[in-house]
Amino acid sequence: MDWKRAKIILIIVFTILNIVLAFAWYKNIKVEQVSQQTITNTGLIMAKNGINVECPIPKYKGKDYILQYKDSPLDKTKIADVLLGKGYVKSGNDTYTKDMNKLVFTSDSGFEYTGVGENNVKVYTDSKEGINAKFKALASKMGLPFDEFKQDYYPDTKKVNEKLLIYKGFYKGYEVFDNFIEIQVINKEMCGIKYQYNKPISITARRDINVIPVYQILITKMTKYQGIDICNVDMGFKGYTGVDKGTTTLYEGLSWRIRNTDGREFYFNARNGEEIK
Repeated sequence: MDWKRAKIILIIVFTILNIVLAFAWYKNIKVEQVSQQTITNTGLIMAKNGINVECPIPKYKGKDYILQYKDSPLDKTKIADVLLGKGYVKSGNDTYTKDMNKLVFTSDSGFEYTGVGENNVKVYTDSKEGINAKFKALASKMGLPFDEFKQDYYPDTKKVNEKLLIYKGFYKGYEVFDNFIEIQVINKEMCGIKYQYNKPISITARRDINVIPVYQILITKMTKYQGIDICNVDMGFKGYTGVDKGTTTLYEGLSWRIRNTDGREFYFNARNGEEIK
């Protein structure tokens, strides 16, 4: 056998195969995106309706996905010890108080803390980095998975001595909108914390179901809000969609999030375009 000739033939075959696969991949990517002309036209339509879109409009129109997660019960006593300190009073199953400071568990996996008394949590800084570092240390003491969140945005409170940091859950490259942390700092003291978290388990594709591209939602759902400035459009998981019978496993589908410069957020089911209130 002429091994040299056989080697050349194999190289040619593999080269042709790679070209075919690369073309198929590129074609698939193009199918999952709307055209730039469509995006440009959407911006013009929004502008004619008095809406300024200050951010890129995502082109994705590919597969829909489901996030599977499970309940993540909190250690209420540990959290109360960290945020309130010794000597707090328990009122019922979900409320803890000390002086004027209050901790309310809104669910088994969420809580709200209000600190207005002398014994509230001191931060000693009003920088984003300093607040982030302080809460990271507190989260470790409370047993909260702070590493599964990322800073979402930093609203302008228009008050010199007040800072507000917003975090959203993050899993395998996707935002998890229903997992969140909100931290309010006034005069370098932590005056408010809102927390909600359920543990993501896996993400699976919905067979033969694609999302509605967000340009369609902008045109059909958002043009009624004349005069707003849209500063962010992105995709993540949101919304209770079902429970396995006999288990505590939950599911969420993809949704589009649209936020304006005033911090108002609009959520839409990415599969059917319905607004999620």
